[in-house]
Amino acid sequence: MTVHTSDTIRREAERLLRAARITRAPVSLRDVVSHLNLSLVERRREPFVAEAALVPLGDGHAIELRGPAHERRLRFTIAHEIGHFLLHGERAVAERGGATSLATARYEREADQFAAELLMPEALMRQAVLEDGLDAGHLADRFEVSLGAMRQRLRRLGLAERNAPSHPA
Repeated sequence: MTVHTSDTIRREAERLLRAARITRAPVSLRDVVSHLNLSLVERRREPFVAEAALVPLGDGHAIELRGPAHERRLRFTIAHEIGHFLLHGERAVAERGGATSLATARYEREADQFAAELLMPEALMRQAVLEDGLDAGHLADRFEVSLGAMRQRLRRLGLAERNAPSHPA
């Protein structure tokens, strides 16, 4: 079982962005998915075990979208599943849900970090802050992510304003 460090996850996201030729925000997930030869498949299932999952499809894989979600949440969910695909390979294909093992919890944290690194890359974030300042709402709009995800990313990068709320009001 491979443990991915924060630096390894960041480098993997940066490598993917370079390979998909993405140089500006918002990150085009269509270009990323295409570069990886993944498919996006919408399937409405009851009960929803997860909003999305990485599933086998033919000789490859697909990200199966399973339920309605706000567009920005959906972007993070797709990026999260891309993280599973790149970081966890075949181990990520199994249905997630129900009881969570320590390994599964770690995989989920790693996929969340990957999603943040992919959608809000540090270099683009720092450039955006230089150009537009630290308004989390404006930055969330620029990167097409939720306000909560943006605030957390700003904190992790050490860019958050000291008195900014950690949760939406």
